[in-house]
Amino acid sequence: MYFRKQELTPDIMVGIIGAGISGLTLAYRLQENNIPYLLLEENDLTGGYIKTEITNNYTLDIGPNSILADEEITNFFKAIGIENELIEANPNSKDRYIFKAGKYQVLPDSPPKLLKSNFFSFKTKISILTEFFKKTEKIENETLAHFITRRFNKEVTDYVLNPFVTGIYAGNPEKLLVKLTFPILNDLENKYGSVLKGMIKSGGSSRRKSFNFKKGMATLPKAIAEKLKNLQVNTKVEKVEYQNGQFRVSALSNGQILSYNFSQLVIATPAYAASVIMENISPEVAKALSHVEYPPMALVHTIYTKENANVQLNGFGGLNPKIENKFAAGSIWTSSVFSNRVSNDQILLTSFVGGGQYSEQYKSDDRQIKENIIQDFQKDLKIKGKPVMQKVHRWEKAIPQYDKNLQAAYSEIEKLQIKSLYFCAGWYKGVSLSDCIKNASQLAKNISTLKDIHS
Repeated sequence: MYFRKQELTPDIMVGIIGAGISGLTLAYRLQENNIPYLLLEENDLTGGYIKTEITNNYTLDIGPNSILADEEITNFFKAIGIENELIEANPNSKDRYIFKAGKYQVLPDSPPKLLKSNFFSFKTKISILTEFFKKTEKIENETLAHFITRRFNKEVTDYVLNPFVTGIYAGNPEKLLVKLTFPILNDLENKYGSVLKGMIKSGGSSRRKSFNFKKGMATLPKAIAEKLKNLQVNTKVEKVEYQNGQFRVSALSNGQILSYNFSQLVIATPAYAASVIMENISPEVAKALSHVEYPPMALVHTIYTKENANVQLNGFGGLNPKIENKFAAGSIWTSSVFSNRVSNDQILLTSFVGGGQYSEQYKSDDRQIKENIIQDFQKDLKIKGKPVMQKVHRWEKAIPQYDKNLQAAYSEIEKLQIKSLYFCAGWYKGVSLSDCIKNASQLAKNISTLKDIHS
């Protein structure tokens, strides 16, 4: 257990429920600013969805497989002392492949390259050019698919948007909302009258670097947890009440019921767990959170010897547009992206089965999933023979969907009049690991500012 007992009776005491990356980061930042806190975690390990298995010289991430980092994030790595553990993605992994016309093709990474390549039809190239001159529209709760089809055309939606949304959100672009997923698209259209024109005039967005760690992604939450003074694991929150400006939290820890009083409370759990916590505080918010969708996803790690691979896998991975009717949503060519995941004479591929558009495939048993993955690798990547190792890990609730159900939850949260209650998690205004770290850091600043005001 990480918990070290201290005297916890300050004027401002922050309770944090959930020790995923958001809760951990928030606790660390509060500790930096000398803000008293207590972080409660139901399980015996921290990190939430971030998990790594290391066995037989294999390093297998069974949650997030990397983190995109800018200067703020890399500075955070330095602060928690893991900068020497970083592994940057190999330069030859920058290309993204899309399955189209029976094979994987490199997706050109800029509009000029797209226009010069054979990836799109002539009609689509014309549509891309004419996007500069299309009229702007403001559509309430517009989906990603509708936006991209409106600004470009359906081929761009099918072969660029669809596979990338699947890769990021495991979701369906026909349901995900632009304003929640990529609000920058709305901003560019409204400000410049064109997405492409806006990207050119604003200088576009510089590509952040992709990182992992020598011992896998679990290095990140472990490093933060080890620095925390007030982290209590194996503590399941049973009930939360709000009375007279205080939050009373009852929790079960090692067979004992414990009670805590907090002047401020941060819920840093998945939406479905936050729903239960909110039942006695706001039934309306609880109900809205219960409807936030988390489609299931299976991660499949497949290891082959290099001699069985007839092609050099130089790229980040291959994504499968839904229109191509493939079994998996795609795969990361992990050993091409990061070194030392497997031995030098092997390759590792991490496939994704399930999500918002592949729910039927997820229902297959593990044996069938493995067989289908092998067949696709044999056909599409020309890999022969049987894998050295293959393993399936299932997430019954994977990634929160930024759709109308989540928008409804946001709307209910905005109606709350409790100013000392906060939400900080992947479902709340940023699903990526870097978003979670940045949002938690900002919340810590806001809480610290409140302390200064009240002192």
